[in-house]
Amino acid sequence: MSLKAQVKGSDPEKVVEVDVDKESSLNDKIWFSGLTRTLLTWGVESRGIAPVPLDERVGHPFSKIFFVWFSMNFNILSFSAGTLGPVVYGLGLRDSCLTILFFNLLCCFPPAYIGTWGPKLGMRQMIITRYSFGYYGVIVPCIMNLIGMIGFSILNCILGGQALASVSSHNLSWTVGIVVIAIISLLVSFCGYTVLNWYERVAWIPVLITYIITMGVGGKHLSNPPPPTPVTASAVLSFASTLAGFAVTYSSLSSDFTSYFPPKTSTWKLFLSAYLGFLIPIVSIQCLGAAVVSSVSNVPHWEEGYAGGNVGGLLQAILSPVGNFSKFLTLLLSLSVAANIAATFYSISINIQVFIPALIVVPRYVFSLVATAM
Repeated sequence: MSLKAQVKGSDPEKVVEVDVDKESSLNDKIWFSGLTRTLLTWGVESRGIAPVPLDERVGHPFSKIFFVWFSMNFNILSFSAGTLGPVVYGLGLRDSCLTILFFNLLCCFPPAYIGTWGPKLGMRQMIITRYSFGYYGVIVPCIMNLIGMIGFSILNCILGGQALASVSSHNLSWTVGIVVIAIISLLVSFCGYTVLNWYERVAWIPVLITYIITMGVGGKHLSNPPPPTPVTASAVLSFASTLAGFAVTYSSLSSDFTSYFPPKTSTWKLFLSAYLGFLIPIVSIQCLGAAVVSSVSNVPHWEEGYAGGNVGGLLQAILSPVGNFSKFLTLLLSLSVAANIAATFYSISINIQVFIPALIVVPRYVFSLVATAM
């Protein structure tokens, strides 16, 4: 409530009155057409950047925030990020995995901690950022944040499209696969917080099963990795900077998923739930990616599937011994990116209102359509 007092540096009491009245009045002016009323009865969330009232901040199990981050990172983008150590930076498997472990132990801390601000303030992450940058000054980091989130969504869509194309024996183009992934993500993000939480709680299950089968089928080829190559500080730090960009950037949307938690929520429990939700999938799947790509040169049909850096083709090649069932498993892996894209679309829809504050009168779900189009 004292947000704009800190932003403009004026009389705090006067600013509090203006801020609360403005947010409340704008929230009351949200479009309530017949379609909107129908969507609300179906559980679609219309709230954007307006603070969440105390009576709506009911208790939520800590497992919800754990699974939001777990499912967002338990996908083929994490796998692809792990492959960069050996492929791009020339690191051996041991050095890649050690870099992944120790730098993620550090880099998963900021987004997990910043997410604990949500219950205290009931505000979205970039709204909280107004405390530091100002009411209009926050627009600059908001633009940078939008660029980053759209970039990650593009990467996820491309990886998902690659995997779908490999399932169809390339009868389906990457373009069509990308559109399919984006539309699935749109459906989840359009509905909002409740549906998103439900989806993230279950999205990781088929992915875990698929990765277990992948390890069972291709694990024998991982037992003899190439001998370690001489490691340099520049290679390790370059790979570490990539890993930091993967994890730390979640800080700009952390509180978007915790603003519905009540103020008395345990900070330590919330932090640990989020921290483990980041650390477990990121470290495990990135290390798997590094291990698989280190052995590609030893397995000809893996190398063929990975031609041109096609991660989806590589996974399809690993699973090929199980026959046509491999196509179904690769399909599940391709859809795994939707858990990340949907949550990112959700935050993009909120960030657009921060970028253009006048758009608070437009229901949040409209901007999920905008995010998908972008």
